[in-house]
Amino acid sequence: MNDTPDEPQDHDPTVPDTQGGRLFRTVVGDEWVTMPATIAGIRAALPEEQRANFTEAIENTPARDIFAAMVRWARPPEMVEAVERDHDRIQRLAEEADARVIMGEDPDVVRRDLRSQIAKGARSTRP
Repeated sequence: MNDTPDEPQDHDPTVPDTQGGRLFRTVVGDEWVTMPATIAGIRAALPEEQRANFTEAIENTPARDIFAAMVRWARPPEMVEAVERDHDRIQRLAEEADARVIMGEDPDVVRRDLRSQIAKGARSTRP
């Protein structure tokens, strides 16, 4: 991707500063997605019914795992759905590749085809 911004990943001047200036930025498809990157910001962005679970999870997460836990809770629904679709697609391709190898196809050919199909799918999900 050549359109990486020059600003730090946690800075987006087009987004109002409602989380104390700390934001996660990532790409879904070809679009930048901005998420809160503070515990308070993530909690505020969650639906009311999820906030107590978030607080409990964060308070009981070991320090070494806190970043991953924050990202899991900060992801917007469209990002979660996109990741799940990709996982399902890749799982299906892997199962098909396993079947081809079991049926006697050359594992190197199957592996090359699998990589190509995974890459092709990644390109086709971009608008």
